Amino acid sequence: MKKVLEYPTLNRKQFPNLVVVGATASGKTTVAYQLARLIGFGVLDLDDWIEKKQGRRIEDIFAQEGEEAFRQMETEALEAIGGILNHIIIPGAGAVEREENMELMRRLGPTIWLATPMSEVVYRLLQRPEELEKRPMLIAAKEIPDRQQRQAYLEERLSQMEQRRVDRYRQADYAMTISFATAGTCAQFIKNLLLASEAPENA
Repeated sequence: MKKVLEYPTLNRKQFPNLVVVGATASGKTTVAYQLARLIGFGVLDLDDWIEKKQGRRIEDIFAQEGEEAFRQMETEALEAIGGILNHIIIPGAGAVEREENMELMRRLGPTIWLATPMSEVVYRLLQRPEELEKRPMLIAAKEIPDRQQRQAYLEERLSQMEQRRVDRYRQADYAMTISFATAGTCAQFIKNLLLASEAPENA
């Protein structure tokens, strides 16, 4: 007899979708896929959606058209997926910089801020420099051979980005600040948090 997967039943009116926001390399994608498995949602990575629509990589869009053009593409992508249901949406780290994007995300569903400390983000990027290639705002660090100088550069750049974005991240409906837990553990905590915060059906 086949085992039937049982997912917790989220109130789909309260949670039509979930939007995971946070800094670059904060673990959004990994946690989102783990959470999707736990609650039976699909996953939509906004950067992947844009790359398929444009037929280009994000780093190529930045190189050819610049950041502002890419931010406009993010807005258009959020508008285009407005009718989606039962998905975890993962916007890029900088999507929150536009107020209109924040409003579009709120329409999709509750937002969850993965508040990974900067020290952990820097450590991850130093351990896996290939990840820098996917991040146009940080890719220059890949050309710095000295590890300490690379670390200093990353800390400065990430600090600048955080200053622009952290107030928007703080507007999220939920925040998860576990930094050294596994993605699976973090996803489990988020699932429990969502279930505990459900409004009664007759409320």
